[in-house]
Amino acid sequence: MKTFLGIDVGSISTKFVLIDEKNKILFSSYFRTEGNPIGAVQKGLKELRKYIETHNPEIEITGVGTTGSARYLTGVITGADLIKNEITAHAKGVCSFIPDARTVIEIGGQDSKIIILENGVVVDFAMNLICVKGNTKITTNPSYTSRPIKEVQIGQKVLTHEGRFKPVEQVFERKYQGEMIKIEASSFKKLDITPEHPILGLKREDIKCYQSHSRNNIPICKPPEENTCKKQCAKWKNFSWEPKFIPAKEFRKGDFIATPLPLENQIDSPILLNYSAVKTEPKVFRPFKKIDKFVFRPDLLRLLGYYLAEGCILYNRARRDKKLKYPCGVSFIFNINEKSYIEDIKKIISQNFGKLNIKIIKKPEHETTIVAIYSKSLAEYIKYLCGSMADKKRLSTELLNLKPSLQKEILKGFFRGDGQLRKRLQNALGSDKRGNRYCASTVSEDLAHQLYWLLLRNEIKCTLRKSSSKTKGDKYAYFIEVFGKEINKLEDKQLVNPQKQGYKSFIYKNWLFEPIRKIKKYKFKGSIYNLKVKNDDSYVANAIGVHNCAAGTGAFLDAQAFRLGIPVERFGEIALKSKKPTTIGARCTIFAESDMIHKQQIGHSPEDIVAGLCQGLARNFLSNVARGKNIQPPIVFLGGVSENKGMREAFEGALGQEIVVPEYNTVMGAFGAALLVKKNPPSKTKFLGFEISDKNIRCTSFQCQGCPNRCEVIEARIEGKVMARWGDRCGKWSNLNVNST
Repeated sequence: MKTFLGIDVGSISTKFVLIDEKNKILFSSYFRTEGNPIGAVQKGLKELRKYIETHNPEIEITGVGTTGSARYLTGVITGADLIKNEITAHAKGVCSFIPDARTVIEIGGQDSKIIILENGVVVDFAMNLICVKGNTKITTNPSYTSRPIKEVQIGQKVLTHEGRFKPVEQVFERKYQGEMIKIEASSFKKLDITPEHPILGLKREDIKCYQSHSRNNIPICKPPEENTCKKQCAKWKNFSWEPKFIPAKEFRKGDFIATPLPLENQIDSPILLNYSAVKTEPKVFRPFKKIDKFVFRPDLLRLLGYYLAEGCILYNRARRDKKLKYPCGVSFIFNINEKSYIEDIKKIISQNFGKLNIKIIKKPEHETTIVAIYSKSLAEYIKYLCGSMADKKRLSTELLNLKPSLQKEILKGFFRGDGQLRKRLQNALGSDKRGNRYCASTVSEDLAHQLYWLLLRNEIKCTLRKSSSKTKGDKYAYFIEVFGKEINKLEDKQLVNPQKQGYKSFIYKNWLFEPIRKIKKYKFKGSIYNLKVKNDDSYVANAIGVHNCAAGTGAFLDAQAFRLGIPVERFGEIALKSKKPTTIGARCTIFAESDMIHKQQIGHSPEDIVAGLCQGLARNFLSNVARGKNIQPPIVFLGGVSENKGMREAFEGALGQEIVVPEYNTVMGAFGAALLVKKNPPSKTKFLGFEISDKNIRCTSFQCQGCPNRCEVIEARIEGKVMARWGDRCGKWSNLNVNST
């Protein structure tokens, strides 16, 4: 008996459909992907094999088609004969049931789409993809370092818009072709994002100063705690500096994007580090004074700052094995005129560790002074806490867990050791050409990002930028700069007398706001990514707060059902009991949550709130995804959300049209894929068989270095053997004969 198999693997759910030569559905299954598409495919194959063995062992699969966001991966590991996008598959499936269908609404777990048909042919479509590019850097815990979003793992904690670290629950990857928006606030804060993706920020017109006509360079009003204006207008009282999540496409040049100030991991009491935690081998025969503990006092933390800027670990070779070396001390290199810093280091050592062996070496020919401290245990403490080698320096977890005031001492030492107080460049963007700037640099990317976040934790505005060319050591330099009155905050004294300058960036409550310098739209084709983050539903991408918004999707209803304590399966029947649905803002989950809490507090019933959520989701879909589309009946509703009777009624009320929910509405994509492969069947299927469900399958990626495109090449291996590669533009890797690998 010849049959055809369709597989639809999405970000939330996986669907299998098996049909015969008369298009009759013999088997179908629908279950959660759970962030593991390979495991989901293997699970579906096991279920299908069990069905065949039980019902008809003579079934022969003569063609396999795949669709969904993981269609390429699924096609490789199953040996599919046909790979098609979701739009084509859904359209094919719908027209088989309803030949005269004109509009298809499909709402899945993490995306939604509308398809416009004419005589069974797709003439228009739109999707609500909200994602960023794979090289977007995400701030992670516990190191405050940045990791590309495509490398983030489930369970890893990321910084959210609330300044907290929350675990990642799911990582989504999709193929995308369409418009991208590049938003740039500085050389460090650049973000490539899909138009609908919400970004935390403020619209300039919401805080625009109405007295700015006669005031130089102050286009916005200041937050209440900083407002000293004597010409307060009546409109000032209505201003709000609370950030909002706004779709990327609605931002304009001059609007403000928000960066959260990290608030967590504050240890108020002094802590110490025992020597047993940092001691290394081999044993040392040369006598050194042993230091039993390192207490995180302000002066010792300042010493670590000096080391991060100007220090290095000294090593000796082991007597019995010259290949082995061990730390024997720490050295600092200062300019010959920086005598106060040298005296500060000598004072710190004498007050905390007594008489260590300190040697001062002056080199007038280089205008430098070297301070060498010979102590194996001190060197091991500093190496553990701050690392060694200029490009490998970083702050340990213990230092990142200190309260901000103690971390400021590290910053003081770093800027004193490496910082330079300069006049601003005359052509600097946004410069008033009169103020001062305090600039320090490092070739360690991790350290640069850590120091940036430490400055923000102390509410000190700063910028971070990367050099355009490499240093003599073939490394990129990272410059951390503090401007104007912020310099005095860093040193806790009047170090500079800043000139009056334009009001450009500002800190309000727990966020740093910076104006957008450039916005650019361009076409993009490739992989895009998104994260589902527990509780806060947001993450920090390239130091900008963004939402992992699922508004207009099934995940949106799942989130609200959890907050209401109602099983999502009962949403439909509860919504239908409502006599007066309340209005819920459903543009993003954060607005919906605040609206729900407010409506509960003023006494709205659960039925009215649930019905309001359904209506809000329908409004959001029609005003965003379906905007400008020619919606004509018959209107077909697909996807997991189509099982919700409340959503059906909400769409019927909003459109004034009957909504058709066909049989097999939740697996229509897989059904369409099966129909497509049946229409053009292969002479011999490439299906690899059910034994795939029991094999070890791995999928990895690497970056091709062959040209400036730097394509990310995906590689699938079954039992260690390379089965396929894809993702390169030129075909260098995808056209290789992988079977010989």
